[in-house]
Amino acid sequence: MRYLTYFACIAICMVVTACNRPPYHSTNKIYRQQAGTYAARLKEKPGVTANDTIKAPEDFVGTTNFTMRKPNFVVIHHTAQESAEKTLKTFTLQRTEVSAHYLIGRDGTVYHMLNDYLRAHHAGLGK
Repeated sequence: MRYLTYFACIAICMVVTACNRPPYHSTNKIYRQQAGTYAARLKEKPGVTANDTIKAPEDFVGTTNFTMRKPNFVVIHHTAQESAEKTLKTFTLQRTEVSAHYLIGRDGTVYHMLNDYLRAHHAGLGK
């Protein structure tokens, strides 16, 4: 009888322990919800709103060359290509491994190609 009581107590303890939630269950749930919200925002197409001073393109042009780390610097440089269209093509080919957050064409059109919270791939050495 004593052994039966002992095993019953152990079984009850195991069931109670198994039913307890991990100590950070509620904060981990909030984390997953917030991460999901941010992921949805990152999936949105970044865009420039046209106004009196900024000309925006009709279509979104997204780059394929980026990583998850937030950028530390803003790099402004000239691309020696003949047109914005050629530069857009270069920035959208995976094999080139180069991109930019923004491209400003000679006519003043601003292409916002990548969410500002992602890191674009820069070509060459920078200073």
